[in-house]
Amino acid sequence: MDTPNYRKLIVWQKTHQNALQIIKLTSHCDRKYLRIINQCVSAATSIGANIAEGNSSATQREKKRYFQIARNSSYEFDNWLQIFKDSDSIVSNKDNLKEIEQLNIEVIKLLSRLISGLDS
Repeated sequence: MDTPNYRKLIVWQKTHQNALQIIKLTSHCDRKYLRIINQCVSAATSIGANIAEGNSSATQREKKRYFQIARNSSYEFDNWLQIFKDSDSIVSNKDNLKEIEQLNIEVIKLLSRLISGLDS
């Protein structure tokens, strides 16, 4: 079986890397914040899933819709990252948060460009 095309997309690769990083980071979080942690991981993993699903869409309109959903999830993920950064309780080791945040901003920009390209 050939490698699925979505895996070749830089935006998916960056999103995948970020999802793995946030999963690792949150595995050491205080479990009393499990709902927030789950929301964050869900948003992070949703981005890549929607890119993969959208990339296999039959129409440009459908592809655009999935990429927009992925971008919306990227903004949601950014919100959770800000909560993690600003909270003194949820994440004890904040070393990777800035890197994760920067990578997510790149993902938002890439998705915005992909979406704009689908309008032409």
